[in-house]
Amino acid sequence: MSVDLSKFSIVQWYAERERHRCGYCKDPSGSVSYGMYTEELTVQDYKDLIDRGWRRSGKYCYKPIMDKTCCPQYTIRCNATKFKLNNSHKRIIKKFNKFLNDGIFTKNNLQNIEEDNTESLSVPGYDKQNSIKLNRSVIAENCSLSSDADPKLSINDSCPVLTSKKSDVATETRQQNSSNISSASKSIKKQFKEGNGADPNKPPPKKAKLMRLEKKREKLLQKGLEIQSSTTNNANNRVKTLKEFLEEIPCSTKHKIKSELICPTNCKDKWDSVKNAEYELYAKYQKIVHSDLPENLSFNRFTRFLVSSPLKAEPFPNGVDGPGYGSFHQQYWLDDKLIAVGVIDILPGCVSSVYFFYDPDYRALTLGTYGSLREIQLVQDLQPQIPDLKYYYMGFYIHSCPKMRYKGKLHSSVLLCPETYCWFPIEKCLDKLDASKYSRLNDDIDALDANKCNSMDVDCVKVVQDYKLMYAKDFVRLFDGDRDDFVNISDLVGKKLIHNIVFWL
Repeated sequence: MSVDLSKFSIVQWYAERERHRCGYCKDPSGSVSYGMYTEELTVQDYKDLIDRGWRRSGKYCYKPIMDKTCCPQYTIRCNATKFKLNNSHKRIIKKFNKFLNDGIFTKNNLQNIEEDNTESLSVPGYDKQNSIKLNRSVIAENCSLSSDADPKLSINDSCPVLTSKKSDVATETRQQNSSNISSASKSIKKQFKEGNGADPNKPPPKKAKLMRLEKKREKLLQKGLEIQSSTTNNANNRVKTLKEFLEEIPCSTKHKIKSELICPTNCKDKWDSVKNAEYELYAKYQKIVHSDLPENLSFNRFTRFLVSSPLKAEPFPNGVDGPGYGSFHQQYWLDDKLIAVGVIDILPGCVSSVYFFYDPDYRALTLGTYGSLREIQLVQDLQPQIPDLKYYYMGFYIHSCPKMRYKGKLHSSVLLCPETYCWFPIEKCLDKLDASKYSRLNDDIDALDANKCNSMDVDCVKVVQDYKLMYAKDFVRLFDGDRDDFVNISDLVGKKLIHNIVFWL
């Protein structure tokens, strides 16, 4: 069979399930997934893979086996065109901008420690990435979304256990207090019935916001200024956009923040000038935030994990200017110091967050969340020129890990059903996930995977064996192969992709 392989994605497939330590519940072998080493992937093929629950770590792609793994990981994305800032986001941006203005923040302020958009779960990775024909040497990598915050104690965790004698005393006290409260409540109700409540001649108390507006009007009148009409006020009180909040920085500030988007594989000279700074920042972050041992933080591991990428870079369609599709590092420079890096993939239809690391000295600035907001803004900046590019993928949502639930707070977020591969608003999924950590998110019990392969698709899977390209049906016949392996491959990648990938067995 003669095929131009440059037009295809090329992967090395491993049929066995991977078992490794879970970065969430710490089960030594509880995390179960399928994996493949991806030598080359088109950006569209990788987008289709993450829409079936796959995710990459360097050139290694893995898909959790949702009904087998200890902590099911649901693909989550946010529609950036419909994104709405909440009060927490606004505070984080204002805090960051204030720091730029006056240079003041409290280091290691525990109240400011937040959930990061960084992956630190142990997943398989590879020592060699120079050839498609690899020996299978899998190592544990730290690469999943985690948070810096300590788990919050429940009320039960913070209360000592009472002895039976003390419990009796406490019960008596509660009953007495309850009786007193009940008597007081009856007395208050009686007063209201008898007309002894609030003075009916006095106006009701005003809300604080209304009082502030009245004070503002008084000051304007004292200065001889006209009070604006309600129409003008409504215009001035419109909701500010994310971009307006991010750019709300005075012209003259103590510090300057600069964001640079670079492609390590396509901007070699630029990358060579900053790679050591990135590596040192990464090593510092992993040691302090994730307690990694120094011997596990080599430059080669950093390169394998965050620099190597299987994605084939492509320009934007229709001659649109911009970075194009591919893998990028978004660097954040405070004056001349690198303080954070977001590793992202720009794909057809979305920006996918791969990893985020920062200088722990600036942890109080909540840089993980700040980086997420900047990445959402990148989607919003690109979307007018590329209308289909409107989603921000945040990796995995792990409902069984409370520290990971913060991702669901980005409006508006949706989760991928692990059985039908359709998207559903996270609000409609929470009851199901509270009841069972693994759940089919689609309420329609008759709904099927619309992207499922048929028998003909399975037979036409392209396989390389002994450096010869053939179809799966010929491989099964010539090498006494197991057809069920190809059925499994087809189910995992789907009909849309199965004809675009060449599998190296």
